[in-house]
Amino acid sequence: MSWSRTSRRCASRALVLSTALAAALATPALLAPGAEALPTGTPTTGTPSPTSPASTSPQPSAGAAAACPPLPHIAGPLRTWETAADLPAPRAHVAATTGCDGRIYLLGGEAITAGGGGVGGGVPATPTATPTATPTATPTATPTATPTATPTATPTSPAGGGTPTATPTGATGGGTTGGATVAGAPVDTVQVYDPKRDAWSNAPALPTARDHLAAATDTDGRIYAIGGQTGGGTPTDTVEVYTPSSGDWTEGPSLPRPMGTPSATRGTDGKIYVLDATTLAVYDPDSGDWTTGGAPPSGAGAPVLVGLPDGRILAAGGSDGSSASSDAYAYTPGSGSADGSWAKVADLPTGVSEAAGATGPDGRVYVVGGRDSDGDTVGSTQVFTPDGDRWSAGASSALTARSGHGAATGGDGRVYVAGGTSGSGAPLDSAAALGE
Repeated sequence: MSWSRTSRRCASRALVLSTALAAALATPALLAPGAEALPTGTPTTGTPSPTSPASTSPQPSAGAAAACPPLPHIAGPLRTWETAADLPAPRAHVAATTGCDGRIYLLGGEAITAGGGGVGGGVPATPTATPTATPTATPTATPTATPTATPTATPTSPAGGGTPTATPTGATGGGTTGGATVAGAPVDTVQVYDPKRDAWSNAPALPTARDHLAAATDTDGRIYAIGGQTGGGTPTDTVEVYTPSSGDWTEGPSLPRPMGTPSATRGTDGKIYVLDATTLAVYDPDSGDWTTGGAPPSGAGAPVLVGLPDGRILAAGGSDGSSASSDAYAYTPGSGSADGSWAKVADLPTGVSEAAGATGPDGRVYVVGGRDSDGDTVGSTQVFTPDGDRWSAGASSALTARSGHGAATGGDGRVYVAGGTSGSGAPLDSAAALGE
């Protein structure tokens, strides 16, 4: 009889403890600090649900613009040029764009070397080199002079906003494993400048080597390499897309037609605008479609093309085939199904072709260098203030006397120029930064 009473008392206490423990597990406030309640109705093992934090398949959307943080606000104007880290090797007729990580991506171009070293990435050919990252396929180095068009570089830091780096088995760019790149031959080099470290690093090479190409960055951080010229100066409609987070290149939607000397920029509407002497092509990343419109009345080829803070697209300078143009036009995108339109704005003080430019953190546009109508390389910086529709002379420097270079605004708010050619036409490896 006494044993039966004890058993009932123990069973009753066990029921109370079990009920209290269940309540604690369901109520985080009842747990020890730092502990987490177990989820109800969700398995703790197996494939995570689409809403689980463990999901690693981000989907592009119209809200992806948040991936690109705004530049730091600087009242401006930017007045002081300083040297930046040199490129590993001289390159000209490159494309430049700023990634959502604040780094500057310099794509393609052409290069010349003196002697037998590899070019493009500026990394000497090393037939026996082994990638430091684990590749998806074991690369086999062949110590011969036979070019290989397939890059074997594998990024060592593919995650997130990490600096894309590559350890090649041969020279990055030009698709060579030794010897010099032929003068004027397009290269497949991609290099990334980090303003915080003042240093360049290699990224996976372009699938298609080309020069005179254009580049733009989508709001989700992907880098578009657009058009340009392949071997023999042949215009191409090729578009290739680089994803910094994975280190992968993929084939993008081809241009409506081949463009040998395009200019490109992203508008405040998230669309990518590509312009040559006769056609404006507009790419909508949300739909994946291209539409076309007319070029500015000037018909100048290879103008500086930048987005303005008010949503317009500025096209300035370029070449009409016989002289450098001083014309400048602003494109106002249409709304809905309506077409956009070009309107004349103030002329450049000095007409320039093969110049490069970028919109600074102060909203002004900085057009740097180029060649005048006599074909001479200039070192001027011409500054456009959209609110007042006026140009003014900016800081000049021997650092800016170049043409065929790339320009972009870094995440630190400074405008950078890199590469290009000197007055003699020789490719440059120098870079410079314009700040306050």
